[in-house]
Amino acid sequence: MRKHAPGLIVLFAVSLVSALAMAQSNDDATDKAAADVVADQVREQGYDCEEPTKASPDQEADGDSVWKLTCKDNAYRVRLVPDMAAQIESLD
Repeated sequence: MRKHAPGLIVLFAVSLVSALAMAQSNDDATDKAAADVVADQVREQGYDCEEPTKASPDQEADGDSVWKLTCKDNAYRVRLVPDMAAQIESLD
């Protein structure tokens, strides 16, 4: 079985989340899909994120790969960086 490099997974996540953002849909299913992708990365790096509900582009941040993630009990600002670990800041 071939394992994928962590950098490829992050690159895929960045691409998927960016594609979701470009859809510019306010659809709840799109919000949930983006939240699930960003939450997977957050959890992979050891942060708690139960029941992710929303991930939206952070309009105040430089760059287009920064997201505000809202989970049941936590909120994070997440910068997705290809081939590197995400930069995660707790907002709570």
